Amino acid sequence: MNQDQAALRQQQQQQQRETKENWALRAGQWNEQADHLAKLAHGLNKPLVAAAGVARGHHVLDLASGVGEPALSMSELVGPTGSVTATDLVAEMLAGAERRAGDQGLNNMRFQVTPMEELPFEDDSFDAVTCRIGLMYTPSPERAASQARRVLRPGGRAAFMVWGPMADNSQFIIVDRVLREVAGIDPHEGAFTPTRLGDDGALNSVLEAGGFSAWEEQALRFSPRIPLESNFWRPQLALRIGGHLAAMTKGERQRIDDAMREAYRELVDGDRVQIQVHARIGIGTA
Repeated sequence: MNQDQAALRQQQQQQQRETKENWALRAGQWNEQADHLAKLAHGLNKPLVAAAGVARGHHVLDLASGVGEPALSMSELVGPTGSVTATDLVAEMLAGAERRAGDQGLNNMRFQVTPMEELPFEDDSFDAVTCRIGLMYTPSPERAASQARRVLRPGGRAAFMVWGPMADNSQFIIVDRVLREVAGIDPHEGAFTPTRLGDDGALNSVLEAGGFSAWEEQALRFSPRIPLESNFWRPQLALRIGGHLAAMTKGERQRIDDAMREAYRELVDGDRVQIQVHARIGIGTA
């Protein structure tokens, strides 16, 4: 490793530490919202799991499992002859996934705290690898892709889901604007960069650099209609800025709530808010 490579690696490791610290601060809110998040997960889980080719009897590695999805859902799919290994950089996150697996009586799961760029598994260990909404937060997505390819058995597939461009995701446009203009909070603090790999072709480039023999991208677009009076933005705010919210006065929280309601009013169509969601799946074959 030459001097420039060593400097880059050191920078990536520092970014990884900062990412870990910031997500650890959010872990409490994610655990509190885990059951709510699970109810919303099916629309994203189903195409991701299908893209990875997960089937009964498979041994699957899930990266950036957070508080449990899609790892818990895949546990039921692979059945007693298969297994799911759930991983996350943040121990506090993964503890929530392990607790929920125990509550559901899932006994074909394993849990491993690890960065996705440095997987502690043998080569050719898994039939499939999945990662839902996590790859864009690593400082080195190409290295993470390379590790996923290494642990895959020949012919196995890895599927990485990320958010699409900012302009195609109403939630990020509006929440970011309110955080910046009303709360004075940097919407990307703590390395929160959800649309970093959202452009067409970005995932293909990562998978090619990771050494996959074949790669492709799929676009997923949703247009959910949600009642404005449901205050649907509150869980997302808790996940994004839970620490800030806890330190705010009741009046300050109400000010953000009012601003969110007013901003989403721009998207009201009839009696519902029309949200635009764009996610992308990158599929690599080992």
